[in-house]
Amino acid sequence: MIRKLIILFILLLIIIIATVPNQKAYFDRVAHDYGSIHNNSSITSEMIKEMGDFKYQNWFLYSEFEYQFGNISVSYFGFLNIIIFKNSKTVASKKPTFTV
Repeated sequence: MIRKLIILFILLLIIIIATVPNQKAYFDRVAHDYGSIHNNSSITSEMIKEMGDFKYQNWFLYSEFEYQFGNISVSYFGFLNIIIFKNSKTVASKKPTFTV
């Protein structure tokens, strides 16, 4: 009985690890959300990738993604190929510093 439970646990763990969303899935989601907000404008995930800064973290069983474009930042959380919107916030825009 314990052996079957251990095997079941290992199989579930493998499935969860194998279905953690990758960067491309997050960029597709950001592009979809952007298109939905801006009157169905068609923008590709490649364009989104070039326009802003991002941070992707894979934590073995789940992953997190944060994307910043201008002064708007959005965060997502994902597991089992499901991407969930976490939050959005306005951040201070990155301004270049000049020294003379």
